[in-house]
Amino acid sequence: MVSTMPVCPVCNSLAAVEKDCPKCGQPMVDAGVLQDYYDDYSAYLEQEIFKDGYKCSDDEHCVHLFACPHCHYDTCLRFRRLDEGRFFD
Repeated sequence: MVSTMPVCPVCNSLAAVEKDCPKCGQPMVDAGVLQDYYDDYSAYLEQEIFKDGYKCSDDEHCVHLFACPHCHYDTCLRFRRLDEGRFFD
């Protein structure tokens, strides 16, 4: 029996996200998962320890920081994790 773990479609390049900045209308860029910005070492730690509900980061959701390179506006977007098992027959 293989154990499956939910995966973020954005982190795993299963979905592309295009978002325009609400302030200037320019395209925003995905700056990665929010917890990578918590401190100097958080990008190197297991994501499991950051599933604390902050900005709705939990077992079912992954939170990404989107930033506008033009006006420097940023916002967080939440994505539902997909059950990895559904990709296999």
